Order: sequence, then C-alpha cells, then structure tokens
Amino acid sequence: MNYMTLAQDILAGNREITEEEALNILHSKKDWWSIFAAAVYLKNQVTQNSLRLNVLLSAKQGICNEDCGYCAQSRRSKEKIEKYGLVPNAVILKKAILAKKNHASVFCIALSGTKPSKREVNQLCEIIPTIKNRLGLEICLSAGFVDDKQLAQLKSAGIDRINHNLNTPRENYCKIATTHNYDDRCATLERVNEHQIDVCSGFICGMGETDEELVELAFDLKSRNPFSIPVNFLLAIEGTPLEGKNELTPLKCLKIMVMMRFIFPNKELRLSAGREKHFDFLQPMALLLVNSTFLGDYLTEEGENKNVDLDFFKNLALNIENY
Repeated sequence: MNYMTLAQDILAGNREITEEEALNILHSKKDWWSIFAAAVYLKNQVTQNSLRLNVLLSAKQGICNEDCGYCAQSRRSKEKIEKYGLVPNAVILKKAILAKKNHASVFCIALSGTKPSKREVNQLCEIIPTIKNRLGLEICLSAGFVDDKQLAQLKSAGIDRINHNLNTPRENYCKIATTHNYDDRCATLERVNEHQIDVCSGFICGMGETDEELVELAFDLKSRNPFSIPVNFLLAIEGTPLEGKNELTPLKCLKIMVMMRFIFPNKELRLSAGREKHFDFLQPMALLLVNSTFLGDYLTEEGENKNVDLDFFKNLALNIENY
C-alpha cells in the first residue's frame, strides 16, 4: 500500500481511508516512515505549517458525581485537588485576556459535573458575548450532558463550540465509567449538531482499548462531523482507578496521530493532554501533523510552561495563529 498515493487521492476527493488501511498504520513496521511522510504531506497541503493555540480554564472543579476512572474530579478519585464552584465572570474574563495575550485562538471553559445548572448557564451567557466582542476569541465550552434548552441559550449568547469527548471505545466504556455510557455521549453530540453548534470531540488513548477498537472509535467519531478532534493520551493520575497504567510508547502515540490525520484530513486535529509525557523526543514530529494544541495547564494537571512551549513552536517554524 502506497500511502503517499492515498494522501493524493484523498486531497483530490477521489476516496477516503478505509478502516483496514487505518489499522495498518498502527501495525506498520518497515514502511512506517514513508507513511509518516505521507501524513505530513497531507497536513501541509491543507494548512501548511499553521498552528492554533487553545487555552483551557477549569472554571468549576472537583464537584462531580460521575465515576470516570481517568479523572481526578471523579467521585471515585482519591486525589486531593482543589474544589470550587463556577468562578465569577471577572475571573473568567481575566483568564480570557491572558489567553489572548498568549496568542490563543480558542478559549476553552470547562465545568465539572454531569451537566450545568440553570444559574451556571445564565452566568456563562453573560460573559460569552463580552469575551467575543472585546477579545475576538473563539469559545469552546465543556460542560457535560448539556440539554436542548441550554444549547439554544448558549448558541444565542454566541458560543462557538461545545466539547464533549467520546473518551473510549464502546466496548471499553463500561471498564472506564458506569454512571453513564457511550450512547449517552453520542446522544449529546447529536443534540449539539441539531443546534448547529460546532462539535469538539475526541478521546483518550491508553485506557485498555485494542487497536481495532480505537479505529472503530475514530470512524464513529468521523460520522459525527466534528469541527475539531482533541486526541488525549492517558495521564494516569495518582488516586484514580487508572493510577499507574502506562501501555503507550512514543512511537505508538505518533502512529495514532498519523492515523488520525488520514481519517480527518480537513479537520482541526489537536494534540492534547499527555503530549508532554508520552511523546518524549517524538513530540516535534507529532506537532507537524496537527492544526492545534493546548498551551498551558489542563484540568487538574500541569502542562508545559507556556514560554517554553512558545519557543518550542517557533523553533519548529510553526506559524502560530494570532502571534
């Protein structure tokens, strides 16, 4: 199989990658580097060396009745984290201003919990127009299982995107969470699409899924037409049920990103949590494949120092949007 020819066929609109071809990327050996080169070519032909930065604010933290095994905010977690309700709008605006100063294109607001309350949605709808009018940032909200009424209200306020990750394959889901299931997450994505709000949805690698399940998950996600796809790599947080789990290697992580580039040639593919830990010396190669990444900290875990990352991106000759 010639993946450069496949990349050219995809760009010409003649065909898409198949599940078998995607799985072959994960299992590739002798032909691996030619496949990687084809993925870089594919990305370069669509968006050249551009990179968009996302900054994440954990605006409500640690108050959650869900039992997701990977999360420090889960009711099953024994990790000691700071817990607080939705921060005031003045704090949200200050964090958005800092995000803008650090060249972010997207300001991500995350709320812990099953779904936001009426009061929380009302508060967010007050600050969203201010951020957009004053700073011109795109806003992506992660707030659990938002309902139709909440989505309509958020859309009226000017929300750009709703994040709701599928997290792990259907077959693996009951091993990760039991308070909700895979279909619950799919239903939320369907609601977001029905309200014509851009979908941000991805998953977490390294939670016991097989390669075949990961391919199936990626293609299911593709069918839901996401605007952006954050690919995370498990941070096995101390005190969570997945503490100490580490089945990933730098090369496996890079192969996953190559596969995702072929599956989503024209979408915003984001290198997300765990890039600093799992990619090691291959992280620069992963950044050549993606359209966006996070700058700074994640939810309860620290990211790389923002100035170190900005220098890193510049040294790779990446063209940071809004720089």
